[in-house]
Amino acid sequence: MKEILQEILDSLDEKPPRSRLMPYREFIIELRRRKYTYRDIRQILWEKCQLQVSISTLHSYLRVQKNPKRISRTDVVSGQPKPQRKKAPEKIPISALSKKNKPAKPFIEARQRIAAFKQQPAKNESEVTLFKFDPDKPLHLVVEN
Repeated sequence: MKEILQEILDSLDEKPPRSRLMPYREFIIELRRRKYTYRDIRQILWEKCQLQVSISTLHSYLRVQKNPKRISRTDVVSGQPKPQRKKAPEKIPISALSKKNKPAKPFIEARQRIAAFKQQPAKNESEVTLFKFDPDKPLHLVVEN
């Protein structure tokens, strides 16, 4: 069965690269290794290769090239295992961030203020009046002391 699939793959033409930067991939990576900025690389590509690209395009291209999310067709054919995803780091409790695993004073005080605020009864909108309306009298503000 694998021989049949390999014959099919061999009979298919290879697709052209999706990015016009693909022929310059190694060149661009080497320039980055030599500490050239994206702006410098863009200028070199324009002057030496007559290729006009934006800085953001260069950055995006290199980001994708350094961290490919998909397996290329050659990896699937060669039978190499799929790369494992990195696990997300465990969440560190705030108490572990302070010295001697004791919560820092500002955190304790903030938590106490929040707890006290939650214990306060909610103000009823109808109790708070900023003005009284009497159709026979003009409007006036009520100042509470």
